[in-house]
Amino acid sequence: MATVHAAVSDLIFSSRIAAEARALNLQVNWVRSPAECSQWQQSPPQLLIVDLNMTATDPLAIITLAKALPTPPQVVAFLSHVQRELAQQAADQGADIVLPRSAFVTQLPQLLRGLQ
Repeated sequence: MATVHAAVSDLIFSSRIAAEARALNLQVNWVRSPAECSQWQQSPPQLLIVDLNMTATDPLAIITLAKALPTPPQVVAFLSHVQRELAQQAADQGADIVLPRSAFVTQLPQLLRGLQ
């Protein structure tokens, strides 16, 4: 079973990700801090979803750690559509796809289907 890793603290987005993953028989591992990324050395994720508006941790650090893996995952980050500077910072850290929240919700099923 493929596993999605998600650094997302917003309950609405967490619920949407969990529901879409469950419908596709995918497991979601929740990442709450950069320290939890150390487990990726043994089992790197295929897909990492990052909420760039997380306040309890540094989402850019999580992206950096993911992209430093020998086999880096695809990183999809999302944020408020008005945060252009933060979007650029995420892209500079290695995020493959940076989307406004509305586009992320629309594209989530397609992004997860790519793991099947």
